[in-house]
Amino acid sequence: MVRIVTVVRVTFLVIFLCTSLVISWTSVIALIALLGSLFGLKDNVQNSKDTHFDSKKNLLKGKPKTELEDVSPEVLQKIHKDVYDLVTYDAENTDSVLDFEVIKQNTECVFAKRAKVWGSPSWRDELTLEENVYRSVPTFLKFVNLCPVLGLDGFVYRLPGGKFGTDVQTFGQAVRRTLTVLSNHDPRGQHCMDQTYIGQKGWVFEFNGVTCFITTFAPFYPENSSRYGFESKDCYIFLQPEVSFAQHDLGPDTPHTNWVDPKTMRDRIRVAYANSGREYLIRDTVYYPMSHDVVKPIGRDDEIVKWWIKDDDKNWSRT
Repeated sequence: MVRIVTVVRVTFLVIFLCTSLVISWTSVIALIALLGSLFGLKDNVQNSKDTHFDSKKNLLKGKPKTELEDVSPEVLQKIHKDVYDLVTYDAENTDSVLDFEVIKQNTECVFAKRAKVWGSPSWRDELTLEENVYRSVPTFLKFVNLCPVLGLDGFVYRLPGGKFGTDVQTFGQAVRRTLTVLSNHDPRGQHCMDQTYIGQKGWVFEFNGVTCFITTFAPFYPENSSRYGFESKDCYIFLQPEVSFAQHDLGPDTPHTNWVDPKTMRDRIRVAYANSGREYLIRDTVYYPMSHDVVKPIGRDDEIVKWWIKDDDKNWSRT
């Protein structure tokens, strides 16, 4: 706008100069036009400046009438991805997975070495156990949803051994606290750790409808224990979806073992543990509380560790 006004003024000035040598109606009209451009267009220029450069004017004034369902799918997808990237992490390459490798490669389980494992994020000392576990919840939810599709075998939590691996009682309480955080945030609201029958037959750990078998390892377990950590200084809680057993065709549980000529994968696993000196207890029935095998006692024939009960509410070494 300013440029146009300047051109108009210059044009009228040139016309006036060309016609002013002789007084005529043309020169008078040119003079009037020049004066008009100088004074008549002044307000328009000022208004133009006010309209386009007023930094005090609120251009966002007024609430939009758009509802959430009116937002385009592209925008919502971008938002969902931003949130997803914020609360999840690369669960295949965490410290917990890398440090668990020594157990994974040395255990007698025949399919452990090739197992696909995800894990908890790096431990942060300034946070409580509950706060550290809470950081993994979105990724753990991602894990249980994808495990049947990707063939994932387990999710491992690493807890500092110096703090939680000094003895079976301390470790048992850490396991209870870890599983309770997950249970409290179960999307389906089952809250399996709130059940009153954890120590009885029929209980199983469940998250978002996916049931898991739980195995734990800690530094205090001796070399002849099936939960031996192979000199690892930390503790591990390994949650294995039961669908993984089916995908490996492990077969149904049985109290019978063909020790001389193992036929099934379950036979071969049991024989391998026995041959390594880490034979574990095989009950004469398949109907027993799953919770009894989550935190094993130090000795194979020792009394059950009741890890699911708070320290203040029980005597640890009594069944």
